[in-house]
Amino acid sequence: MSGATIGPVLPLMSEVFADTPNAEFLTRLVLTMPALFIVLSSTGCGYLVDRYGRKKILLGATLLYGLSGSAGAWLDTLTAILVSRALLGISVAAVMTVCITLIGDYYKDTERQHFMGIQTAAMAFGGVIFISAGGFLADISWRAPFLIYTFALFLLPAIALIITEPEKAETSGPDPKNNGVSRAPLLTIFLIIAAAFTGMAMFYMIPVHIPFLLSGFGDISNTRIGLALSSFVLMGALVSLQYHRFLKRMSYPSIYLICFFLLGSGYMLISFSDSYYEIYAGMILGGIGSGLLMPNSNVWLLSEAPDHLRGRFSGMLTTAVFLGQFLSPIMTQPLVDVLSISMVFLVTGGAVASITLLLTFGRFLIK
Repeated sequence: MSGATIGPVLPLMSEVFADTPNAEFLTRLVLTMPALFIVLSSTGCGYLVDRYGRKKILLGATLLYGLSGSAGAWLDTLTAILVSRALLGISVAAVMTVCITLIGDYYKDTERQHFMGIQTAAMAFGGVIFISAGGFLADISWRAPFLIYTFALFLLPAIALIITEPEKAETSGPDPKNNGVSRAPLLTIFLIIAAAFTGMAMFYMIPVHIPFLLSGFGDISNTRIGLALSSFVLMGALVSLQYHRFLKRMSYPSIYLICFFLLGSGYMLISFSDSYYEIYAGMILGGIGSGLLMPNSNVWLLSEAPDHLRGRFSGMLTTAVFLGQFLSPIMTQPLVDVLSISMVFLVTGGAVASITLLLTFGRFLIK
């Protein structure tokens, strides 16, 4: 919910705040501002969770989430809305940190892996529901989708009654045989983090630019825009549930190649589209690729990271993911201003698809 829920109202917001300097660019930042503050505050939230406990932080963060997320429904300036989105990012960082920590507290080994899969699926399917709802409410008012965030407030009684504070477990330090140093495969870790950053920057081109691209085709309702965005997420969710089947037959690098080739091909199809349904087809193809991105990044990184460095590397991956979200419009909007939205999808998709083909061909040559 933190970002793409309000994607369908971006064109409307740019019209409402047209008198604000750089309104079109700033409205895109409304979508991605939470990602920046997730990046900036995640480490601090982790410290607070360890120091003051899980439940207190979760209650406070959920309250802040509901209030700051819905603030756009009554705030009157774009600057104030951006500030509220920054607070939303801080609350998301805290909620995510607590939830992942509690999964680690409550579950172990295969049980933990299974529950992490359930959480990933819940996030994806939740995205489908809330993005679709955002598009429906956008036809009522540009402010209405912000009210979706009040849903979090209804979770407060359940958190207070059901969530239990786990007992603190003693943590083990670095391996004394290695003097606290582990030979982590840093190049592999760097490549995983770079791939996650690139993939997420590409992923967020969809909610950032597609509403504007579709609005140029004439009388397309915000509901239909929301359905298109949610279909992209839904396809990713369905594919991510089948990730383990891909991993049985393919290596981590091969899955990345398929992921980026499908994303690139889908974006090229979007660039050549002349109708809503052609763009829809491109988003479905790109969504299939996006569904492999995060499962492959998470599983590969956790398989490579030493136990005592796993938290740090996971934090680096989280930073890369949300930094990709935040920087996506900053990197692509200047190209949109010079070229067009369709051309930016063509350049991005063509470059990524071509690189993956070259890498695939090179792998066969090496073999």
